[in-house]
Amino acid sequence: MKRTKVLQLTSTLALAAAIATVAGCKSGNYEAGASTAAGLTESADKAAAGKAKIDTALTSLNDLINNPQGDLVPRFKQFNTAVSDLESTAKNVSGNVTSMRSKGKEYFAKWDEQLATIKNEDIKSRSTERKNEVQTKFTNIKKTYEETSMAFKPFMAELKDVQSALSTDLTPGGVSALKGPADKLNKDAVPLKASIDKLAAEFKDLGVAMSSGMPQPATTPAPK
Repeated sequence: MKRTKVLQLTSTLALAAAIATVAGCKSGNYEAGASTAAGLTESADKAAAGKAKIDTALTSLNDLINNPQGDLVPRFKQFNTAVSDLESTAKNVSGNVTSMRSKGKEYFAKWDEQLATIKNEDIKSRSTERKNEVQTKFTNIKKTYEETSMAFKPFMAELKDVQSALSTDLTPGGVSALKGPADKLNKDAVPLKASIDKLAAEFKDLGVAMSSGMPQPATTPAPK
């Protein structure tokens, strides 16, 4: 009787262990990948928003520089708001990238762990190749982000210098004196925005590569 109960208990524990193992596999690394993919998509959107805010800041600055007459205060306030919004968006993107790197490191570490459990060499080889492909995209994003950041930091610093100068000398003469720096900012914005476009595209590309779902196809408007 005791032996029967022991066998039943052993069978129950074995079944529980098997269920736990299956559950662990079902909640595998794809969840971490999906979470990282969502962060990448958000980063792409914020990068695109940052590009638009560069245009907003420069538009308000150009309005001041090209029309230094009338009441300068309302337009200077618009410029101030635009500069603050741009700086805030840049910080958000930076925070997202830091989080993405942390999640990515964990994701690839788990992928390596799972590769070690695969017995079939063909399957292991294919999964390794796929991992290397995704990891290369991750590395490329890091490089592009660093390049974009190196271009953005001096741009933002000069924009804030103009802001400081105007906050001290908000007069037609003070505004006109900043035409040269404003022209340089407009010129520097061109390659900077191209770099942001590249970064946003890489964010989206990697987000799709790591997502558990296929992207929705673009809908074509019905002809009128």
